[in-house]
Amino acid sequence: MNTAEQNTKKGMEESDVIKQFMELLSQQNMGEQSQGFMEMFRYVAGMQLQLSVVADELQGMREQLAKLQESQPKAVTERLMDKVAQLQEKAASLSERLSEVKDRLMQTAAQAVSAFKEKGKEAMCAVVQKGLSGIKSVLAGYQEFLQMNGRTICLTLLIMMTECI
Repeated sequence: MNTAEQNTKKGMEESDVIKQFMELLSQQNMGEQSQGFMEMFRYVAGMQLQLSVVADELQGMREQLAKLQESQPKAVTERLMDKVAQLQEKAASLSERLSEVKDRLMQTAAQAVSAFKEKGKEAMCAVVQKGLSGIKSVLAGYQEFLQMNGRTICLTLLIMMTECI
C-alpha cells in the first residue's frame, strides 16, 4: 500500500472514530462537549495546515537561496541557508508533535466510546477528561510557536531581499 492509500485509510478510520464519538455525545445530550471536542480537533487540523504552508514557504526559500548562491557572497547565502534549515527543523518537530496531539484526540475518542459501552456515561466522561488534560495549554504553545516563526520567516525574507539586491 502506498503512502496516499495509507493516508486515505487512516483518514477514513479517524473519521469513523470521530463520527461514533460525536453520535454518542449527541445521544447523551452532550452537545456542548461535542462542540468543544470538534473545535479542538479542527484547531489541530488548522495548525497542521498552517504548518504545511510554513514548510512549503521554507522550501521555496531554500530553492531561491540555492539560485542566489551563484551570484551573492557565500557568507550571506550560507547564513540564510542555516537560518532556513533551523526553521525547517523546528517545523518538522512541531509537525510530529501536532500529529501526536491529533493521535491523542483520536485515542481519547475511541477509548471514550469503549468506556461508555462497557461502563456508562460517567466512565466515558472520565476518559475524556483524562485524555484532554493538558492539550489546550500545549496547543496554545504550538500556536505561539507558529506565530513567532511566521514572523521570523517574513523577517528572513526581508533580510534576504535587502542583502541580495
